[in-house]
Amino acid sequence: MTNTMDLIGVDGTSSGWIASIGNSREKRLSSIKFSEDLNKLMSDYPDSVVVIDMPIELNKKNYLRTCDVLAKKYLGKAFQSSIFIPPLKRVLKCNTYQEANELSKKITGKGLSKQSWHLKGKITEVQQISKLPNKVYEGHPECSFKMLKKEALKAKKKSVSGIFERLDLLKRVGLDPLSVNLKLENNSSIKIDDVLDSMVLFVTALRIVEGNYLCLEKIEITDSDNNGKIFI
Repeated sequence: MTNTMDLIGVDGTSSGWIASIGNSREKRLSSIKFSEDLNKLMSDYPDSVVVIDMPIELNKKNYLRTCDVLAKKYLGKAFQSSIFIPPLKRVLKCNTYQEANELSKKITGKGLSKQSWHLKGKITEVQQISKLPNKVYEGHPECSFKMLKKEALKAKKKSVSGIFERLDLLKRVGLDPLSVNLKLENNSSIKIDDVLDSMVLFVTALRIVEGNYLCLEKIEITDSDNNGKIFI
């Protein structure tokens, strides 16, 4: 990837999506914006590399994705709870949590967490943008922050100490939210950790373009299932 292209880090909120946007030539953020519609957001930047904190490749029958197991191991015990187990493809199509939970048990022997079910809408949106020309990769903010620090993080991201710890890591790579054009509106659903998460995913997008990334994935592909990948 040698041409200049837009780089976007995307994190979900309860009412939409936060996007940290820049380009591969300047290697810095130009804006951070909010959008209720992921499809519209991606359509505005067709020639872009996007890293999003949401499952992309869902399993068909295996309860656990290898990439999630590897991400939990990478983060360590204190932070692995930030990795949730996404629903299977068939389970995602269910209309109610009860129906989804029962189907998950039938296929895998294990139920579906309510956290995963509540993200059904967001996961579905991500599935639908696969038809767009954007190059979309799955990422995980906590993994990317650990990659920047090169050691375990000290505090959880919603704590005051955790926020300052992550701000410091972003500033070390030249990103300062106070110097960026913020287009976030007066939206109470937007939290500071959502903004920081989208910013570090922008860093991951830059790492992908430069070929300096880590990919957590199943090494031996034995069937068409369990092909999820998390980029750091």
